[in-house]
Amino acid sequence: MTADLAKDFEEVRDITVIGAGPVGLSAAFWAGMREASSRIIDSLPEIGGQLTTLYPEKWVFDVPGHPRVLAKDLVELHRRQTLEQFDVPVHLDTTAESLGYEPDPDDPDKKIVVLHTDRGELRSRTVIVAGGHGAFEPKKLPGFDMSAWEGRGAYYLVGEKREFEGKRVLIIGGGDSACDWVINLLDTAERVVLVHRREGFRAHEATVNQVMEAHGAGRIDLHVPYQVKDVWGNGSVESVTLFHSEDETQVVEVPCDAILLQLGFKTALGPLKDWGFEIEKGAVKVDQLFKTSLDQVWACGDLTTFEGKLKLIATGYAEAAIAVAQAVHFIRPEMKIQPKYSTNTGVPGVVEGQP
Repeated sequence: MTADLAKDFEEVRDITVIGAGPVGLSAAFWAGMREASSRIIDSLPEIGGQLTTLYPEKWVFDVPGHPRVLAKDLVELHRRQTLEQFDVPVHLDTTAESLGYEPDPDDPDKKIVVLHTDRGELRSRTVIVAGGHGAFEPKKLPGFDMSAWEGRGAYYLVGEKREFEGKRVLIIGGGDSACDWVINLLDTAERVVLVHRREGFRAHEATVNQVMEAHGAGRIDLHVPYQVKDVWGNGSVESVTLFHSEDETQVVEVPCDAILLQLGFKTALGPLKDWGFEIEKGAVKVDQLFKTSLDQVWACGDLTTFEGKLKLIATGYAEAAIAVAQAVHFIRPEMKIQPKYSTNTGVPGVVEGQP
């Protein structure tokens, strides 16, 4: 793989995809289906984006064709569909720092896009940015500094559910992630406690209903509206003192072995914000064909914005297909926008009947 990646720095590919999350992997798949050469780069050490980094063992319920699928399993399916079938070079731990142009050596009237990374320059005829939310980091708990307990029982991410096996887990938050982990850890943790500083929840109604049903059945403890007053423990977390949001004299002490903070993430475009994109509310603005304000650059996925935008994996897949179709048509104008149906063509380069 190292030799292949080294050689790839010398290649001019049709499409460079920035981002190895599900939408970026989908974009590289569509490039392969349109017989366009591609590569993927990502600043993270593994493919999968947020699916791998934030919640590999959470169930994803809104991917068409899957009643539910573990995030890490969805990434593996993408790996097989894209990387195995089309032998796409993937540059991980590689940050795209800036973007420029140079004349195409085969046609001086055209330009090549030069992507300057922290590992060297990568050249392609087009670029598709599919970097999810961009750079992200967990939001800290307001009102109480949890940093002293980080690594001693306080978690922001869940790598493997078994980390919480047999433990008393106190989850803090009121959004989708907090409620999802309540449900996901029911059969793993010894006991689950959910704490939220407000009465209402921001999570999807169906998930909130599951949480309330579990509480009604005595399977979880619920403290709302409560906030963290203090954390106790000898070397690691042993209990948390909570106070009522509307009456600080009301306090309750909750024994626990782990605190899972699910307060959302701060997102930022990172170096992309200085590339010259038209930015709107912290996102890259695209037109109805997912073209950005930069020449030969399209974008898709959660980092984009346009009227009617939905931040879903399902819509990201569709955006990727459209962006690739436009990029391929730009490179080869004789190519039709509408691809032929895979039921008729199969996968280019793959013998029918072979896995």
